[in-house]
Amino acid sequence: MSSPFVLTLLCSIVAVALLCPVDAGSDTREEQWADDMSFSDDDSAFRTADELEMLNNKLRSLRELLELETRGVQTEIEKLLSGFKGVKLTGNGDIPTKPFLDACRRMVPFFDLLGETAFAPVKSDINGNILKLTKKYSTDPDRFSTLQDIVKQEMAEKTTKAKNSATDALLWLRRALEFPQHFLAGIAEGETDLVKVAKAAYERSLKKYHGWMVQSIFSLAMKAVPYYHDFVMKVASGDEKAMIRDAKTYADKLGILTKALQDFYTANNL
Repeated sequence: MSSPFVLTLLCSIVAVALLCPVDAGSDTREEQWADDMSFSDDDSAFRTADELEMLNNKLRSLRELLELETRGVQTEIEKLLSGFKGVKLTGNGDIPTKPFLDACRRMVPFFDLLGETAFAPVKSDINGNILKLTKKYSTDPDRFSTLQDIVKQEMAEKTTKAKNSATDALLWLRRALEFPQHFLAGIAEGETDLVKVAKAAYERSLKKYHGWMVQSIFSLAMKAVPYYHDFVMKVASGDEKAMIRDAKTYADKLGILTKALQDFYTANNL
């Protein structure tokens, strides 16, 4: 049975239920519902409160199913990247530390959709940088309420280039985020060759910062990217429109955040 037919049927049932609520004092309506829904052993009116309750429970279930059909598919993109919706720039364009790091942590499994084994090094690098920034933030959450506050403190102490500095960790975290940003943008633009999309995303984000050995590892990783049809099934249960919609939403959101960081680093010669 096709989804549009199911949705139409459910709409009709719920509409009738809303316009004609079950009432023990209306024999005609009870007989109709008894006949249509087959809750009673005979064709007469409902005689017990239990039968009425059973019908009302059925209607509630139908309404919930209708609402689910109306909302549509929740994609893996939405599931993994929705944390970025809560990351709002401050009045002067800074990025709140905690919601940003929480969103990044939640987003890491996105790389498993491209190739769990092949992209394991990327995930490890991202997790390492998130950990460094989290440790720095936890030393004084009030003082380091924004990412820019963390970097400014290291600028004042001249430790931005120190080993394991938060400034360096944030730099690489931003570069890593640019990869899914450009990958999702490629999907949103309608490209169906995901190997091509992944290569373009890598070239626009991390490639220029990697040596030949790391570039070789990424070249191999690109071959693990799934076919477009398989990716749509994995990410959105086959709902291509939902996937493209969410790809655009989060490509744009990540773009705003990575640009804010890039502008800050450029302005401060970092």
